[in-house]
Formats: sequence, structure tokens, C-alpha cells
Amino acid sequence: MPSSSAFGFPIVSVAIPCELKSEEKLLEYLAISTKELKFVWWYRERMYRKFELGSKKGKVRAIAAPNNRLKYIQRRIAVLLNQIYRVRNPVHGFVKEKSVKTNALSHLKKKYIVNIDLKDFFPSITENRVIGVLNSLGIERSVSQIIAKFCCCNGHLPQGAPTSPVISNMICFKMDKSLMSMAKEMRLIYTRYADDITFSGYRPMTVLFEGAAPFPGRFDPNQLASELRQIISGNGFVLNANKAHYADPNMRRMVTGLKINEIINVDRRYIRNIRSALYSVQTIGETAAQDKYQIKYGGRSSLGAHLEGKITWLRYIRGQSDPVFRAIAVRYNLCFPNRRKIEVIPTPEEVRDRAVWVVEHSEGDMAQGSAFFLKGVGLVTAAHCVEEATGLQQISLYHPSKPNNLFAATVVGIDKHRDIAILEHSIPLTEFFELESSFRVVQVGDNMTAVGFPGFAKGDRLNVREGKISSLPAKSGVRLVEVTQKLTQGMSGGPLLDSDNKVVGIIHRGGPGEGRDFATHIGVLNDWLRERPEGVSKKIEEVRG
Repeated sequence: MPSSSAFGFPIVSVAIPCELKSEEKLLEYLAISTKELKFVWWYRERMYRKFELGSKKGKVRAIAAPNNRLKYIQRRIAVLLNQIYRVRNPVHGFVKEKSVKTNALSHLKKKYIVNIDLKDFFPSITENRVIGVLNSLGIERSVSQIIAKFCCCNGHLPQGAPTSPVISNMICFKMDKSLMSMAKEMRLIYTRYADDITFSGYRPMTVLFEGAAPFPGRFDPNQLASELRQIISGNGFVLNANKAHYADPNMRRMVTGLKINEIINVDRRYIRNIRSALYSVQTIGETAAQDKYQIKYGGRSSLGAHLEGKITWLRYIRGQSDPVFRAIAVRYNLCFPNRRKIEVIPTPEEVRDRAVWVVEHSEGDMAQGSAFFLKGVGLVTAAHCVEEATGLQQISLYHPSKPNNLFAATVVGIDKHRDIAILEHSIPLTEFFELESSFRVVQVGDNMTAVGFPGFAKGDRLNVREGKISSLPAKSGVRLVEVTQKLTQGMSGGPLLDSDNKVVGIIHRGGPGEGRDFATHIGVLNDWLRERPEGVSKKIEEVRG
């Protein structure tokens, strides 16, 4: 079997599919006769539809889309090639279960970012290079030539063919290996998404440049270290002079179009444009807004379909539970009642995340606990978390995703003996989800999840602790649930959840300073709601309603 050292492939661990071991087996797999092979061989350029796609920045991409027959053949070939290609960790483009989001996540919260771009990425990969990389894998030359002829147009990879993504990644295998090694030696993070290359780190990127690091912003690629430039050029690529960018902690840091400063996020202009379009539909009507979209912005599809795609992308980046997405999705569904609804159905983890909040009040020392939204009841917490607070302004609520966005709250119902309280708040409906009460009979040994915010500080996320029920005691007539996990101070008032993500109890007391860890059984809250005094009853009903 030929050596592949020149291409950087670990061939020893690569098994060649039997369909690629001879010309006869390949043609049989593709269901192609010798006559059709000759036709595609000589007339394949005629089997593409060529057009250009422009962007708002005036840049044009040349697309060559194969016809249905050639596309079918290429898809079959792509299946075989994906069995050969071994994905490297830094590669996120054209890879299953990876995306621009996973690419950006690799650089999240890094202080310094260098973005560079490979010019004419697909056209740089010629038919001869495709044949060469396949030969290096141990594939017969006749088979390599057939694949290259089927997958190339005008002598290079076309942007638009199903095989171009995997072939481009195979061509870049050696380059990825070299850049990954270089980044590791320099203690940097390296990723590649197609032609977008990103390096990041916590220190100024002096090691990536010949001299001192450039000023933040665009820079000349010739300023990059010679080792880096030689790796790029040695693998047959050219750096794009217009797409080299350096970012430091004092500016917006972007990776493949996503902000990575503190959380993965879209640019604020992206959200602003969606809201602006929805506002047009609400004020001038769908028909007039569609005309405006086509005339002013050159939109070719329907405005509804365009916005659906943008909002779906927003959901993917920010998550189902994100309040901005939820508010925009609700507006979209109202604006386009005749289109398919954008579902706002979160996962159980997302419900839990947005249902549990931090509660604070100051009476001498700062007191902090947890609170959660319970369906049919309202905002619930432990009485000892708020019992010292009097007056509207002394209780503050916030979600850890926006710790500076404070909401005022007041106690509308409290029972210190049972250690339960209900709060009135001003939080918009789109900002939170609600948990549901569990009505199942729990037993010792059942799995339980306790969630809350022990010793919360900015940057902390919801603390999740798994355990089991160790006993079901009653103290002073109050039913309790004792668990094996430690319920540290600050988790008080948070929910104790069963395996169905439903509330079994309200975290009561525990932690290293306590001998045992307890939650108040959810049935105690239900009993108290039935027994509460008339005045408290009326106020709670107003909050719930």
C-alpha cells in the first residue's frame, strides 16, 4: 500500500471500503454503465448549473450546482469518502454534529482572537490534488481518476457539489495537523471551519506574528509568522488579504459570525433587523412589508420564510429558553398566523434553568437564596430566605444569565413554621418557565435532583446535585424529604425534583454545617394553600391569576 506521509494521513488505521478497491466495484456501487461513465467523463461540465450568489457587502460566490443525476452519484461517493476521512478535533466545517456554533464555543471567553481566511478555497483544490490525495490513501489510480472526474468541474472542486465538503477536509488534513501542533506548542486554540481559520488565547498573540502584535482590527497577512504562512502556502492555499483580523479584550470578538465575549451570541444587529421586519408587518401589514422587503432589500423569498429561517437560527444559537428568542417567536407567530408556527418548546433542562432564580434581600448582612416558578402557584421560595424582608424594594430577583437585570419582589404569603413563601414579582412572562408539582408517592431510594444557587457569584450557573431519598420524616407536623446530597446554603428555596423534572419539595436546610439535608414536601405547600387566611388567599389568587 503506498505511503501517505506526504499527505499526513495515518493510513495504518484507515480501512478502504471494498467499493473503492477497483473500477468495477465502484461502477457497480454507483449503478453506472461503462457508456455512462464515458459520457460523464467528457461532458460533466454540462451537468452543472452555474450562477452567482451576492451578499450585502458586495462579495460574490460562484456556485456550480450539479443536476439530479450527477448529484445522486456524488452523494453516493460522499458516503464512501466519509468512511475514510478521520475528523480532527479542530475541524468544525462539514462535520456531523459540528457547526459554526461548536466552532465558536471552542474560543468562548478567550481574550485574544486571530481570524484568517483562505482565498478561493474550493477553486484552490484542483482535480490533480484530489487524485493525489486518494492515491495516497491506497486507492487505485483508475478509481481515483473516476472519483475526481465525477467530483470536479473545470478542473477544481465546485462549490455546490455534495462531495466538495468531505474532499476539502481530506485535502486539509495535513494542514490541520501542522496548525494544531503549532497552536499546541504556542498554548493557543486552533479551529477551522471550511476556509475560516481561528486562533485564540488568553495572552497577546505575539507568537503568531513576525514582530509585535498588530493594532486590533484588520491587518496584513504578511505580518503573520513565517512558520504559519509556510504551512498555509505549503498546502496549496493563499491567505485572503482582506480577511485577516485581530481582536483584543477591548473590542467585540467574533468567530464565524458569532460573538464569544461571555456567551455565544449573534450580533445585536441580527436581532434588531428581525424586530424591525416584524414591526413592519405589525404596522403596515404583511403584503406591504413583503413589497418593502423585495424592493428595499432585494429579497427573493417570502418575508415569512426569510424571518422563519433567521429566528430558527437564533433559537439554535441562544437556546429554546432564551427570553429574546421566545419573545420574537411569539411576535412572529402573531404576525404570520397562516404560516407554520415556530414552536417554543424547551427541553426539561431548559425549563429547569429558566424556572429557578436567585433571590436576595438585605437586612444587615446580605441574604441570598433560590426561588422557582411553580405552575398554578407562582414564585415560591423558603420562608427563611425572605422572612426578614419588609417592603417592596428589599427583595431582589434576577436570573444568572443577566445578574444586573434586577426585579423587585414582595412577600404575599409566608408560613415560617412550614418554611414556605410566595412572592409577587414584575418579571415578564417571556423571561421564565414554570415547573410542575409532582403528585406521585415518593419512596426511600428514589432518585432526586436538587437545584439552586449556593453562594452565588456572577458567572455561576444553576447548581445541580444528584442524590436519593434517605428518609421521609415529619417534624412538628411538617412532612420533610431527607436526601443524600448536600443542600448548601444558598440553595434554600430551590426545588427538589424527581426523575420527571417535577417538584417533590422545597429545599429547606442542609449543607456541611448541618447534620442532615431536608426539603419541605410539596404536599405541605398544597395543604397550606388550602388552609391560608382569607386576606392572604385573595392576594395570592391575584398573583397566580
